Amino acid sequence: MPRPSVIRAALAGLLTLGVATGPALGAAGAPATRGPAEEPDPLVVHLDTITPVLPRTGDVEITGTVTNVSDETFTRVNLHAFSSQQPILDSPNLNESAGVDPGVYVGPRVTVPGTFDTVDELAPGETASFYDSVPVELLGTSGQAGVYWIGVHALGDGSVPRDDIAEGRARTFIPQEPTGDRTQEASVILPVRSRVWYDADGRVAGLDRWARRLAEGGSLDGVLDMAESAGSTPYSWLVDPAVLHAVAKLTVGNPARSIAPDPSVEGQQPSPTETPTDGVDETPTLETITPAAPEPTEDLSEEDARLIAAADAWLTRFQAIVGSDTVLTLPYGDLDVAAAARNDATRLDQAVDRSAEVMLDLGLTSQPAVSPISDRLSEEAIAATPPGTVILLGDSAFDLPPTSPDSVVRLLGHEVVVTSTGAEAGGPGPTAATDPLALRQRLLSEAALRLENRDTAPLVVTLPTVWNGEDAASFFTDLDQPWLDLVPVSDVAGRSAVDVPASSLNYTEDDQAAELDPTNFSAATRATTAATLLEQVLTLQTMVETSVEDQALVLLSEQHRARPGLARAATDRLDDVLREDLASVRIEGPPAVTLSGDSGPLGATLVNELDQPVTVRVRVSTDGEMNLTGGDGVRELGPLARSVVRFEASTSEVGVHNVRLSVTSVDGVALGSTAQVPIRAARVSALIWVVMAVGALVLFGMVGYRLPGQIRQRRAELAAAEAADEQPEPAEDAPPGEDHADHRDPGDPPVPGEPATSRAADLEDAATDRA
Repeated sequence: MPRPSVIRAALAGLLTLGVATGPALGAAGAPATRGPAEEPDPLVVHLDTITPVLPRTGDVEITGTVTNVSDETFTRVNLHAFSSQQPILDSPNLNESAGVDPGVYVGPRVTVPGTFDTVDELAPGETASFYDSVPVELLGTSGQAGVYWIGVHALGDGSVPRDDIAEGRARTFIPQEPTGDRTQEASVILPVRSRVWYDADGRVAGLDRWARRLAEGGSLDGVLDMAESAGSTPYSWLVDPAVLHAVAKLTVGNPARSIAPDPSVEGQQPSPTETPTDGVDETPTLETITPAAPEPTEDLSEEDARLIAAADAWLTRFQAIVGSDTVLTLPYGDLDVAAAARNDATRLDQAVDRSAEVMLDLGLTSQPAVSPISDRLSEEAIAATPPGTVILLGDSAFDLPPTSPDSVVRLLGHEVVVTSTGAEAGGPGPTAATDPLALRQRLLSEAALRLENRDTAPLVVTLPTVWNGEDAASFFTDLDQPWLDLVPVSDVAGRSAVDVPASSLNYTEDDQAAELDPTNFSAATRATTAATLLEQVLTLQTMVETSVEDQALVLLSEQHRARPGLARAATDRLDDVLREDLASVRIEGPPAVTLSGDSGPLGATLVNELDQPVTVRVRVSTDGEMNLTGGDGVRELGPLARSVVRFEASTSEVGVHNVRLSVTSVDGVALGSTAQVPIRAARVSALIWVVMAVGALVLFGMVGYRLPGQIRQRRAELAAAEAADEQPEPAEDAPPGEDHADHRDPGDPPVPGEPATSRAADLEDAATDRA
């Protein structure tokens, strides 16, 4: 929406009176900007290049772009240069000036024809380039040594007629060119540090963000552009090896964490028939920092393939740029050193060692370093830092910036390089403070003020990790000044140190409160403990423990201070996955067992649901009245295997006894799987067996006693029946010569002529058979 003309007129009147103008900002003059409370500028001006130092004679050249971010069209947009008349004379005033509101007037604009550029028309959303060349005498600077404001105002015709209020602006600092033959030393540190996330399965997370970082113009790409633009100009690297490690994982397809054997261990190399033949290019130098068996790339999407190519190109390019130079190496994951010293000091040693391993595997020379993002460090953290570590602290880490001719102080037995937090803060708004041009001009300004004030201490600056605005490739080009001598930070760190007391540290309660929570370290301990246990259970040596420790360290990064809960939740998810793997080795027992005596067998089944062999034990716990023997030795199970474990149970107490079977590591640490088996003991004594034997004897005795009497009685009954019955007639149709007696049952009437004794014998035999 157009701004009301009455507001603009009022603001113009106020600015004419020199509102909010101070000595550090330059002399008052004609109004150039709107007040601080005004709505955002409809035109956004960005400075792409500028003459880095204000010359004594000649022209100041400025290039940039102007973008219409409003919904109205502007015409006849003039881009005028402006500057302050009086210089800023010292670093404290320069730091204060950098925070001044962009709407505050700092100096008059140059309106002489031929010194400004004009864009005829600028539609909504449109961007146009501009070029201004202004003779230095027209800027109206006093020529006094120091630092001046300089910038560009955009004025155009829109729905409101043109007035003296700028529609857009951009500004920065420019130092007056120093005179004499003195030089100022400075060290520029290029950092490679970024937040790293992993999924619970060990894959690098946030692939979209990594794609943007690695793409042309991204933050990781930009820092290499800067390094390449330096040419032979000295600079230093400050690197978090966790970032390099993540990029290395992306180059091989971002494989998940694996429980497969580590092929770098002697005797665990795959046989020729087991060697992957899927075309994956395994980089030999990454053997100990990437999984042993990367996933095949055949089915990768086009997007994933582009990310792999970008990661590979970036890592190769980084290694080539670094070459044999020594890299300052942060504790792995950019560890929150202050929080680690307070909650778990072993993490610091672990992170330092892991960083050295990664850099060695990448073929890079490293020097351990600690450089907190906040520029501040507690006494405990400094004391806990391993000897030989380069410590970088900002001058804001002290109550008063320490006075040291070489920017090195000795504190709590450690040498500390003091960096310039002012120079690292960047330039003034509305341009982003971390814009490459803004940072370069702030660095030159700080160096010029030190030189002018005869402060011989080298200016040490750690640049930001995220670049906003234009490509950073020209950063070092304009740092090539005859009065500025760039040196590696290792040269500065090796110089003599000035002793300062620990009491000079400015580490407040607010700083301590900003540290990662103790609960984050507790969660990390749970996860790494589970990983150690899983490593012990797996029969062959793997990279599980190392992989999980890496994930735990990146989740203890200082970069998670803003949202520690997210890091803690990610650590808990990691722990859950590891516990699930441990629970995959389980034991199955019967629902219940009954013993028929004092003792008896008990069987259970060990199950390995992992695709790798494991070595475990089965631990037995009882209520104290039941004893189990056997089955408690070391058991080895193959992948996806089952094995029966046999026990002998014994007790002297009748009743139900509860037995608990647990799967443990060889050292007796429980994995999580258990089986509860109730055992009923029904005790049977020797007296019962005697009673049962006597009963059997009595039974058989009675049978032997009564059987003869029954036989005699039957005989008598048969004899009486024979006497009463008549003799039957012979069968008329019997075949000639057939003996009819041979076809009678023993109980049939006797055949005439048959001997009585023979018949009686048959009856006796029949009675015996019945008995």
